[in-house]
Amino acid sequence: MSSELADLIDLLEATLTDTLTPVPDAYVVVAEVIHGAPVAPRLGGALYCSAECAEYGVRELVSDLSEEEGGSGFVLPHEGRSIGCVVTRGGRMWSVQILACSELPTV
Repeated sequence: MSSELADLIDLLEATLTDTLTPVPDAYVVVAEVIHGAPVAPRLGGALYCSAECAEYGVRELVSDLSEEEGGSGFVLPHEGRSIGCVVTRGGRMWSVQILACSELPTV
């Protein structure tokens, strides 16, 4: 095999590997009011390397919202990711979820 052919094969393998390898995604935690007086969504305080790491952010944001708005919250697994719910004394219900940055809506 000629060196040119070997170089071409190496280039093709590298290109295919780069094309087929998924790009790592960052994860964020977002809380939205799903019932009650609307307010702007809340973004958690960090970016996470995986959905599993972002579970900490869900628990933290549920706890913060529960304290700030005087309510109670819980976290449950749903379709491989943790989700949170906070019900406040003021009548709001918050949904807290993990989203990959690629899943965020574009503005």
